[in-house]
Amino acid sequence: MTLRGILCDLDGVVYRGDQACEGAVEGLLDARAAGVRLLFMTNNASRPPEDVAAHISRLGVPVEAGEVLNASQVAAEVLSGRRDRGELSLDGGATVLAVGGVGVGAALDQVGLPWASPADVRERARSGDPLAVTAVVQGYGPQVGVTDLTEAVYAIRSGAAWVATNDDATLPTERGLAMGNGSLVAAVAHATGTLPEVVGKPHAPAYRIAVERLGLDLEECLMLGDRLDTDIAGAAAVGLRSALVLTGVSSRAEAEDAPRELRPDHVAATIPDLRFLWSD
Repeated sequence: MTLRGILCDLDGVVYRGDQACEGAVEGLLDARAAGVRLLFMTNNASRPPEDVAAHISRLGVPVEAGEVLNASQVAAEVLSGRRDRGELSLDGGATVLAVGGVGVGAALDQVGLPWASPADVRERARSGDPLAVTAVVQGYGPQVGVTDLTEAVYAIRSGAAWVATNDDATLPTERGLAMGNGSLVAAVAHATGTLPEVVGKPHAPAYRIAVERLGLDLEECLMLGDRLDTDIAGAAAVGLRSALVLTGVSSRAEAEDAPRELRPDHVAATIPDLRFLWSD
């Protein structure tokens, strides 16, 4: 099947912090020049798509906001679908609690869902006029603290639906692996005794919405990632071809030793080494 679209992870594939990964700019520009559509997917939901697109563009690959899909947008689409089906009540001024970076609220705005920050909810509770929280969207944010997580706990224990953008335990940075959203989700799960619906990679909603964004069939697309447990495992689960690049978390040895459901279709040191997939 001809490759017409690439779902491309960001951290560890395109960049690490402010530095482009080896071969990333060259490889992505080459794929685009060959007519391959690119959609950049990330479980890091702290920034809005405009900021992510500007980041990639500064590295040398011009990208528009519409070519970025973060896990906050996936969560917002999931809740929007529930609203449209009458499964999420927003009667009486009910709202969604947005926990995480600015990307979480921006995604909810995109689909027209009312939302409040943990600080907003906390202040209204103190004033004696509490907000009715019907759902919690929990995503990563570098400034998320205990008081933010506590508001999520209060809402979830009171019956609010709980959607987590992703459950990655760690996040790659220039200094190494830092605490990721999954570690923060685990704290809320421990305090509530419940588990969220997780929608980012490796879970199916992220891939379904990404392929819809590209306007292609699943068979025409490839997931390009650096983690076996998220990028590759999720692609395999939905029947999507995948390629592992060795500029991030997982190694070639780990790919070779992985169970069948975690094995990528291709393993490459850098993105340009996959050129045979889109060139004649």
